[in-house]
Amino acid sequence: MYRMRSVAAGLAAAALLLSLPCAVVAAHAGPGRGTGPGCGAEADCGTLRVPLDRENPSAGSTTIAYALVRRRDLSRPAEGTIVPNPGGPGVAVIGHRDYAGQYRHLLDRYDLLLVDPRGVGASDPLRCDSARRSDLSGSRALALEAVRACGDELGARRRYYTTAAAADDIDAVRAHLGIGRLDLLGQSYGTYLMTVYAERHPSHVRSIVLSSAYPLDFDMLGGPAARAMRRSVGLLCRRSGGGCEGDEVLGDLRTMARRVADRPIRHAGGVLDETALASTVYKLASSHADLFGRLPGALRLAVGGDARPLAQLAERVRPLSGSAAGTFSLPMYVAVTCNDYPALWDRAASVRERFRQYASRVARLDPAEYRPFRPQAWIGGIVDLGDFCVRWPDRAAPVRYGVGRLPDVPVLVLSGELDLSTPTEEGLLAAGQYRGAEVIEVPSTGHVAEKDGRASSCVISLETQFLRHWHVADRSCLSRIPPVPVWSPSEVKR
Repeated sequence: MYRMRSVAAGLAAAALLLSLPCAVVAAHAGPGRGTGPGCGAEADCGTLRVPLDRENPSAGSTTIAYALVRRRDLSRPAEGTIVPNPGGPGVAVIGHRDYAGQYRHLLDRYDLLLVDPRGVGASDPLRCDSARRSDLSGSRALALEAVRACGDELGARRRYYTTAAAADDIDAVRAHLGIGRLDLLGQSYGTYLMTVYAERHPSHVRSIVLSSAYPLDFDMLGGPAARAMRRSVGLLCRRSGGGCEGDEVLGDLRTMARRVADRPIRHAGGVLDETALASTVYKLASSHADLFGRLPGALRLAVGGDARPLAQLAERVRPLSGSAAGTFSLPMYVAVTCNDYPALWDRAASVRERFRQYASRVARLDPAEYRPFRPQAWIGGIVDLGDFCVRWPDRAAPVRYGVGRLPDVPVLVLSGELDLSTPTEEGLLAAGQYRGAEVIEVPSTGHVAEKDGRASSCVISLETQFLRHWHVADRSCLSRIPPVPVWSPSEVKR
C-alpha cells in the first residue's frame, strides 16, 4: 500500500550489488556467477523472459531481472532461500534496501533471491509520461486524473500488470534457478504479493514473514485506519509520561478539522484543509514517528490561533516526487492498485455512474466511525483508497484472490503499534488467512517497523529467529523499544 537502514568481507561484493543502481544486473537469459559490472562472486545475476499473459502468449513478453546472493557457507546445501519484497506496489527490490546487510546473520546458510517485479527497476520498467508521482500528493482531482491519464497511456498493456502476474514471475525465476521452496519475506504491499504467491504456488513455499500486513479482501473505505488513528493517539499519550492526554488531542484534532474545513490554511507546501489534515495525521503516525510526537503540541498551538507549526508538519510529510523517489514506479503503483484491489462500483459502468455508486456508498457510512474527521475527508486523505481508481479506463473484472487454498506452513505477522496504513486490525485479518500464524505487535512503531531506527535491530532479530526456528522464543527486545517523545507546545514552537 502507499500505504511505500559492516558486513563481513565475504559479503562485501553482495552488499555492493545491492547498493548499486538496478542497471548493474546483467541482461542475459541464465544465471552467470560474477557476470556484469558490480556483480560479485557471491551473486548470480540475470534476466528471464516471461509472457505478458500466460494464458495468451500472443500478447508478447517482458523481462524479469533477478540477483541470487549466495550463502557464505557453500560446503553444504542452503537451508532456505529468502525472497523479500519491500512493497509499493511499484518499488524495486534490487538496490532498494540492504537486505544482505540487514539479514546477514542468516546468510551463512541461507541464499537471498532478489526479483524486481515486472514493470519495475531492471524488469522492463513501465513509463507514464503523462503523470508524475507528485500528482498523487496534490489535490484528489489531480490524483484521479493522473490515474486516468496513466491508464490511457499504457493502453492494453495495463491489464498484464497484476499481483498474480508478479507472483508467477517470481515462481518462474525460482524454477529457472532450480530452487525447490522459498522463504517469503513481504513488507507492506509485499505482504499482499507474498500471500498471492502462496495461494498460487503453495507447494513452493517453506515459510512466510509478513511485516505490516493486510488481507487480500480489505476495507477500501478506510474504517480500520480510522479506528487505528484514535488508538494510536491514545497509545502515544499513554506512553508519554504525562506529555499529552489522548482525548484532549482528539478534541483538538476535531476542532482543527472543522476549522480548516471552513477556512483552509495556505502554507508554503499548499493548502491545509480537512482532507490534508487527515492525510497529515495518517502519514505522521504511519511513517514519521519522529514527527508524530510533535502533533499534540502543534494542535494545541493551532487551537490557540498559531497554526504555523501544524502547517509545517503538513509540509514535512509530503512524499518525495520525481527522480528523488528513485526506485518507485508510478505506472506499476497505479496498475496494480486499480487492477487488483476491491472496487466500490461496478467496473463495467461508465465513469459518471461509478462516481454515483461511490457517492452512494460513502453516504451510507456512519460518521462516528471516522471521528474526529468526516468520512469523505478521512478517505480522501489516503491516496489509494476510496475513489482513487474511479477513472481507471479498464472495465474488466480483476483476478480473483482469496479463493485458493493457502499452504499450511509457518507464518509470522508483525504490525507496528502506531501504523494506520496497515493497522494491527488488518494484520490480524491477514494472519487469519493462515493456519496458526504467529502475530507480534511492535510497540511505538509505524509502518514497516524494520525501517524505524529505534526498533529495526529488534524486529530483524525476531524475523531472523523465526526464519531459523519457525518460532519466536525470545521477544524481550520489544520491551526495550523507546516510546515516541512527545513535544510540548513551547518545544514545538521553537
